[in-house]
Amino acid sequence: MPIFHYIADGRLYACTDKQAAEIRSSVLDTYLRRVKESAGRNEWKHSGEGAAFRGAYVPGADAESRVAAVHSRVFCAVEQDGALIYSLAIDRSTGIYSKRPDSDTDGIVISSGDTAYADFDIRGGRIALTSAFAGESHIGVLDMGKTNCQIYTEGHTWDSQPVWSEAHSDQIYFCCAGLPLNSGGEDEPPTMDYSQIMTRMFASPQRSVKRGPSSICLLDISRGSMDELLCDERYDYVRPQSMPDGSLYYIRRPYRTDEGGNKLGCLADALLFPLRMLRALFGFFNVFSAKYSGKTLSKSAGVKQRDEEKLFIDGNLINAEAELRANQSRGDEHPGIIPHTWELHRLAPDGSDTLVRRGVAAYFAEADGSLLISNGSAILRRTPDGREEKLLDAARVTFIRG
Repeated sequence: MPIFHYIADGRLYACTDKQAAEIRSSVLDTYLRRVKESAGRNEWKHSGEGAAFRGAYVPGADAESRVAAVHSRVFCAVEQDGALIYSLAIDRSTGIYSKRPDSDTDGIVISSGDTAYADFDIRGGRIALTSAFAGESHIGVLDMGKTNCQIYTEGHTWDSQPVWSEAHSDQIYFCCAGLPLNSGGEDEPPTMDYSQIMTRMFASPQRSVKRGPSSICLLDISRGSMDELLCDERYDYVRPQSMPDGSLYYIRRPYRTDEGGNKLGCLADALLFPLRMLRALFGFFNVFSAKYSGKTLSKSAGVKQRDEEKLFIDGNLINAEAELRANQSRGDEHPGIIPHTWELHRLAPDGSDTLVRRGVAAYFAEADGSLLISNGSAILRRTPDGREEKLLDAARVTFIRG
C-alpha cells in the first residue's frame, strides 16, 4: 500500500518505501488515444512534403504534436473505501474520478461539460468540493454515489481547497479570494463571453486573473453560517488542514498582485526592444519557410525554451536558483527552492498561533504528529520534535496526502 500520494507538475504519484511511481488515469489515456487517432487520420493534409508543396503545411499538425499539446493536470487525490478518488482537468473539462485496483477503467464520480470540479475532500461518504462556473468558484457538498451537488457559498469570489473539520462533522474549512469588480464599479460579475469564461474556469496553475488576498473561512452547513478565521491584505492564507484536537494547520505566504508596473521593468523593455524585434523577424521568416518548404530555419524552432531559474509553483513565480542559494546560505539542513516567507503555521483551539517551519510549498499532518513537507525540491518527514528526514527528491510538489 502507498505510504502517501503527492502531485508534482500536475502529475499524480504514489510513494512506497521512498520510491515514487506515477499513477496514470485511464480517463486521460483514453482521451490521448482518441486525439492521436483523430489527428493521424488527417495529418497528411497539413504535414509532410506533399502539404508543403500545396502550401498547406501547418507546424504541429502531426499526431504526436497534437497529443503533446493536450493540457492535463491532477488537482488532488483522496483514498476512500479502497478506491483512489482524484480530480483531473483535460483541456477544457474537469471532473472527479475513481480508480479501483480491480478495474482497468476509472469511474466517474462527477463531471460536467460546463462546470469544473477541482479541489475536494471526503469525509463520511460526503464530498466537499469546489464548483467553478462563469469565472467564479464556490463550495458545494455531494453525497457519494449521487450527482446532485448542493452549493453553500456565493458571491463574486474564488473559493478553493475545502477540507472537512476533524472536530465537527458539518464544518468545512476553505480558502476564499475576492475577484475584481466590473469596470463600472458595481458589485456584480463582469460580462464575459464564452471563451473568457472557459479560459478563467480552466486556467493553468499560473495566476491568470487578478484576485484579492486569500483568506481561510469556516463554513457550517448545518447552521448555514460562515466565519472568516484568517485574513490579512498582506498575505495569502492557503492549504488548511484540520486536526482532531481542533487545531488547524495552514500556509501563510506574501500576497502578490500583478497590478501596476515598475520603472525598471519599463526601462528594460525599452533597451531590449531591438533584440525582440530581431527575434520577431526571425520567427516570421521561420514560419514562412515552414509553410512553403516544409522545413524550419532552426531545428529548435517551435520549441518554447523555458527559463529554469523561474518557476510557477501554486500560481506564484519563484526564482528557484536565487531561493535555493538563499536557503543554503541560511544553513538549512534540507534547502529547497521555496522562499522562507512561505510559512507553515499551527492555529491551536485556544487561538494561539505557532510558526512550525519556513519554506513550505505543501504538507500533510499525520495523526501521530509528524508532518510530510515539500520544500519545492524534496519531500521531507518532520517528527514532532523537529527532526527532519528526506524521503525522496520531488520537484514542484503542490499537494501531499497521507
